[in-house]
Amino acid sequence: MRCVELTGSDDRMDCREMFYRPINPLPPKCPKCSFPDLDHVPQPYFLVKSRTMSPNELAMAQNGNFFVRERIRRVFDILAPGQCTFYPTCYNGTSEETPWFLAVPKHQVITAKVNPSIPRCEKCGEPGSAHPGTQYVEYYFGQPSRGQPLGSGWTGESEYDVLKSSTWGSSERGWNLWISRDLFMSVRLLDLLKKIKAKGFCEATCGKPTLPDNDESIWIREKLNALETNGIPLHAAGTLSDEDTKWFRDYLKHHSRKMESAWDVKAIEKQLKFKLPKTYVDFITKVGPASFENVDEEEGFTASIVAPDELDCESYRAGILQADEETNAVDGVMFATTGHGDCFCFDVRKGKKEFPIFLFKHEYNVLEPYAENFAACIKRFADGVIG
Repeated sequence: MRCVELTGSDDRMDCREMFYRPINPLPPKCPKCSFPDLDHVPQPYFLVKSRTMSPNELAMAQNGNFFVRERIRRVFDILAPGQCTFYPTCYNGTSEETPWFLAVPKHQVITAKVNPSIPRCEKCGEPGSAHPGTQYVEYYFGQPSRGQPLGSGWTGESEYDVLKSSTWGSSERGWNLWISRDLFMSVRLLDLLKKIKAKGFCEATCGKPTLPDNDESIWIREKLNALETNGIPLHAAGTLSDEDTKWFRDYLKHHSRKMESAWDVKAIEKQLKFKLPKTYVDFITKVGPASFENVDEEEGFTASIVAPDELDCESYRAGILQADEETNAVDGVMFATTGHGDCFCFDVRKGKKEFPIFLFKHEYNVLEPYAENFAACIKRFADGVIG
């Protein structure tokens, strides 16, 4: 089967800061250099609570592993049985389980050879560093074939639908700064996940994504029927529960204050040519343009809700950013700033009363799904705490 390398958001649920500060440390495998045991799975496996509130159903994890919600776990059980081991996860520092499972691929592949000039540990033989861009000298899997440019969507071949690299990559200055392994998935399974609206993964390519061939397309059609026969919804159900709705009402009740000024929301909506989400209107008229500090447990990351007359209805609209396909499809209206270039946007595409929330990352010029709607976004900002 043709397989492609996967990528996703760098804001990982099992890290404090992108993928640099994992919250589930690995035990040393080598007594001399302390190289970590990359195949060890800490138990319990902790996640940053606010990041678990992502509306996605798939997410990248440390060491070539990944996260899935229950619907996607059932998909893997049917379509790729026995290819992953699933572990429950808990909110960091607690025994309370999250709605996410850690998926650990059982099969691995050697993807590259590290430059032999890099010093290695006398005991375990691991190199002191292995940067994929500068310290690999040969590629065996997951890189373009001869005559194709980098990022052209080349695929490797495997008998498995899901696997990860045994080869690891790191900072040029040492694996102790950061270390990672790659995740691969068959073209057919990745395309099927797209068809059932499972978000969170995309192919790691700078070019056009790899399209399924005729045999892969036949498999996809057959397996979609199999999923439906097994009672698995072919569309995501959404993640804002009745409990979350109640949380938002309670939050407004505890944080309402007398407003010094009010806004003519109807007049603003007439000017905007769309109705603002009721949850946003309720928040801004009862709480006001509030700020939330250390969002997603990132020190210094402050999100500030702006007033209706300060919404940016021009900079993030559909096609303006000229980025990837998913970003271009978002019709963004900025409603919260961060002070460091990133911001939060409603996706104001027609047909919705409560808009999905996207985080604009200025360094990458992309919009990433952040929350199912405004109420879920505020819950994530507040880390689920009302008081």
